[in-house]
Amino acid sequence: MKSDYPQPIVVPPGSGKELKFLGVTHKFIDHQTNGAFYLFEFEFDPESGNRLHVHSYEDEIVYVLEGAVEIRLDNQKLQTGAGGIANLPKKIPHSLYNPLKTRSRYLALAIPGGMERFFDDLSAAKENSTLDDVTHRKISRKYGIEWLE
Repeated sequence: MKSDYPQPIVVPPGSGKELKFLGVTHKFIDHQTNGAFYLFEFEFDPESGNRLHVHSYEDEIVYVLEGAVEIRLDNQKLQTGAGGIANLPKKIPHSLYNPLKTRSRYLALAIPGGMERFFDDLSAAKENSTLDDVTHRKISRKYGIEWLE
């Protein structure tokens, strides 16, 4: 008999589905949590990050494992280092940036789950050599993510 409640799961160190070109590793995906959340590790190379965007569906919590993160919220910037944590509610435009000259690593929680399919679709398009700006925006819209720059 299948339970309606998530079952205990352990993810050993160094495991999870790694999407190398994105720097993302799935740790817990939505079907493991009954859709409650998605947990993933990600990293940014030195002085790199993502562009200003907004999520329609997920709240994000970002914990800095190594390095630092600079979070841009429209014209405001927040920064924290290793051990710091940020709450990024849905519908608030933000971008994440590694301000250091060394790689930074993060653990992120997306609530509810499902955002892993966004990363999986991007990865599949990359593998099929169909990932371009138009495809990226189409996949993003499918998952309620709008890129503002």
